[in-house]
Amino acid sequence: MQFNAMARFLCSSRLLLSTRQTSTPFAAVQISGLHSTTCLNVDGTSKAMPEKPKRPVNAYIRFAQSIRSSLATSNPKASPTEISKLAAVKWQTLDQASKTKLEEEFKREQAVWLQKNAKYLSQLTDAQKQELKAERQLRADEKVKRDQKRLLKELGRPKRPLNSFLLFCAQHKPVSGLNKEENKVQMKNLGLQWKRLPESEKERYTKEAEAEMKRYQEEMKRWEDKMLASENMEVVRKRNVLLTPSPASSRARKGPQQVPGNVAAAAKPNKPATSTTRP
Repeated sequence: MQFNAMARFLCSSRLLLSTRQTSTPFAAVQISGLHSTTCLNVDGTSKAMPEKPKRPVNAYIRFAQSIRSSLATSNPKASPTEISKLAAVKWQTLDQASKTKLEEEFKREQAVWLQKNAKYLSQLTDAQKQELKAERQLRADEKVKRDQKRLLKELGRPKRPLNSFLLFCAQHKPVSGLNKEENKVQMKNLGLQWKRLPESEKERYTKEAEAEMKRYQEEMKRWEDKMLASENMEVVRKRNVLLTPSPASSRARKGPQQVPGNVAAAAKPNKPATSTTRP
């Protein structure tokens, strides 16, 4: 009897242990190196992020994707941008029947996607909605940065020079093509070499960096003046936009100055008073 009671006790404890292992909520699950985030419900159980349905592409993108490989084959030296331009030309010459067929395919897939997307949005928790909103904002901010960087490159903004330590690293020909960890080790070794470098050697790199910085500041001043003259104020540093312009440049932008009203009235000679009384 005691043996049976002990057996029941052991079985129940194992069952309890198994239940605890399967019902424990995890904030993150890692399987085969893939990391997926899960959210917790009110009762503490985990709820994974539902799979978002993929939005269908429009008729033009569908057409461009179908001919991209053939265009790349017939134009092996063309860049992706040039391939896109060639696809746009092909789209302009495409017959209306083919365009209508592609439009109908897009509309059918769009209708199915709208239903799936509505179901997907209804399954999201408030925390998941906030997470998706933050991700969209992050992507938007990154796009703004990329567009600003591309605009500065197109407008020919001078490139900021290296400081003394980076000049030392560049002149010692660091190995390229390394991964993140190998590059970290390489930079650590260069940092140790820089610390052991005599002050006289460091002074040489410091003077070179100062000369490069002075040249850079002069180039930036000329470039920003050029941008201000061409009304590209969005690419000029704010502290330079707020600087008080010189009197000559102010007069050149304002044009002919208008005489204030009170000054004009004072300078204008008074007309002689005329009598309104009849003789």
